Amino acid sequence: MEFWRTKTYDLLAASPLIVLYGLGSWGLWIQATAAIQTAAKSGSSLAALDAGTFLVSLAFIAFEAVLFTVRRTPQTFSTGWLPRAVALAGANVSTALLLLPRSSMPPALHVVSGLLVVAGAAGSIWVLSYLGRAFAVMPQARQLTLQGPYAVVRHPLYLFELIGLLGAMLQFRQPWALMIVAVTFAFQLMRMSFEERVLSQTFPAYAPYAARTARLIPHVY
Repeated sequence: MEFWRTKTYDLLAASPLIVLYGLGSWGLWIQATAAIQTAAKSGSSLAALDAGTFLVSLAFIAFEAVLFTVRRTPQTFSTGWLPRAVALAGANVSTALLLLPRSSMPPALHVVSGLLVVAGAAGSIWVLSYLGRAFAVMPQARQLTLQGPYAVVRHPLYLFELIGLLGAMLQFRQPWALMIVAVTFAFQLMRMSFEERVLSQTFPAYAPYAARTARLIPHVY
């Protein structure tokens, strides 16, 4: 068997992202602990919401880090640098939000932001529970998943990630935060096309599935 098809190679290729997601999990744990302490001392519902957003975001990132280590080896994947560059950009450009100053939000907007982040992260965890060992960042075909949220739209994980990202965007200085989200979404659309091409080439059942299933929003797109 070629080395690039082995589990060892897959783990080595994913190791930078495993480290990155592990560090992200540690950072979110520190923030979640501080937010929990603040909520306990102040009794503020907004502080409790903040703690909840950190905890569910931590669970999402940690789940991804674990899936990197247990996922199946890919059957096929996109060749060339462009699909890989687009996938990495789509997955990571949004971290540029952390370079922006935070905005002070009125309580109502604070609640909207927190609920969007929680909904996005919780929905992403739900999707990952179905995606499981087929999880990938690069455009790769590991296993065909058509059940659960994938029976409704072709890319439910990206949909929930966008919902969470919109919530996070509200916390940062505008219009720069909106621009970062727009660029992220543009890369994600390109990423979807590369992934669909690989899946169609690998799994004969994917093309009819894609023909009857919306990409992101049922009956709309």
